[in-house]
Formats: sequence, C-alpha cells, structure tokens
Amino acid sequence: MLNLLYIEIIENGKGGHQDLIFEIPNLISPQKYDTYFFALAIEPKNGIAEIKNAVAELILSWNKRLTQLKNGQVIYLPIDFSDQYTGCLRVEKTNDLKLTYGFSRQEGWCVDPTNPSEYFESITDFVAENEKSIIVKQSEFEKCLNDTVKKLQTE
Repeated sequence: MLNLLYIEIIENGKGGHQDLIFEIPNLISPQKYDTYFFALAIEPKNGIAEIKNAVAELILSWNKRLTQLKNGQVIYLPIDFSDQYTGCLRVEKTNDLKLTYGFSRQEGWCVDPTNPSEYFESITDFVAENEKSIIVKQSEFEKCLNDTVKKLQTE
C-alpha cells in the first residue's frame, strides 16, 4: 500500500519554525511547517519528543473525527498553523474520501493544535492551493494516520 501521508518532525535549531515536514504524494509535495504553536500549547516543553507527541495528538483527533464522517459531509483537518492562516486538508466523504489541500484565513494561534475539534466544521473560506484532489479509501487513510501516530510516538 502506498503511504498516503508523510509527517516528520526534525531538529533544525530554528525555534519551532520549518521543523514539521508534511507531504501527501500526488497531492502536495514535501512542505516545511512550524511546530511553534504546538510548543505553546504544551508549555513547558523539554524536547522534541513532546512536540512529536503533540503532533500525534493532532493526528489522533483527525482520525477520531474521520470515523464519525457521514456521506456528503466535508471537514477540514488543519496542519499548518501560522499567524495569518491555517493550511488544511479539505476532506469530503463520498464512498471514499476526496482530499484537497488549501488554506483558510483562520489564524493558527486561534486553534488548539492538539485538539482542533472546533476547526473541523467551522471553515467557510477554504481556498485550494491548486486544482489537485485525490481519492483515497477511508480505511487506508485511517490506517496511515494510525501508523503515523505510532511512528511519532516511538521515535
């Protein structure tokens, strides 16, 4: 099975900036996002393992919400928390999941990065980054998310 999602946290000495690598093959090429707001949410933090656990909590919250998704519903899964915007996946449930990557003007500092439950259905200004979307099987995407959580928590 193709890995549907790739997330890695790196130590780069930039104080929580450009240290979250995110990629969805065939949808979004590798991007570098910030973990700064994750660090603020879990203060005081002692190291990268805590940041990885905080990102794992985000992915767990995505998966929990995905399991409740009904046909025809659309939710937004945030990953890029910035001062001026949030980058997110738009997920539309048909029989499978249609994923589109884009942005909302919702500021990242207004969202709890470890449990963004208010975010999932509140976005009304989503703008796709490009014209690309991919269709994935929900069970495969959920398994990939679970595998990502395990990887983050054991590194």
